[in-house]
Amino acid sequence: MKIDPFDSTARYVSITGIMLGAAAALSAFESMASAFLPAGVRIGLANIAVFAAAVCINLPTAFIITLLKSAFVLLTRGVTAGMMSACGGIVSFGITALLLSKTRASYVMISMLSAVGHMLGQLAASAVLMGSMYTFYYAPVLLIVGTASGFFTGIVSGKVIPLLEKSLAVHNRR
Repeated sequence: MKIDPFDSTARYVSITGIMLGAAAALSAFESMASAFLPAGVRIGLANIAVFAAAVCINLPTAFIITLLKSAFVLLTRGVTAGMMSACGGIVSFGITALLLSKTRASYVMISMLSAVGHMLGQLAASAVLMGSMYTFYYAPVLLIVGTASGFFTGIVSGKVIPLLEKSLAVHNRR
């Protein structure tokens, strides 16, 4: 069940704020967990909140959350990380929006393709920042990790989104 932003502005803003808070918290947690992963590798936990917003609220709101999540990264980890987050997030969001609106792909498939798109967007940003195409040599590693992390976040999204939809539907009846 999608939230109509014009039905209840307060409800829409509060649910959107909760989703942005979840994305920021997951991003912060992911920063700590990435210390145990190879350089440049992240799990993509914050994308679960963006994906849930795309399904449960609407695509424009999910895009705003994507941009605000990147702003959070910019403020907490610096310009380079913010640019990488924005480039990866925008590509990832584009893939998610396209697949959600034009196909009946599963959450796992959308999440996997979105994660790979996120990695490719980050590689493109890295190539621009470094002024070198050699960053694309890291693509095979990131594609494998992106596919695996996308599978994981797709499974989690498949569990979280129905619960969120059920919660929103129960709230609507009150």
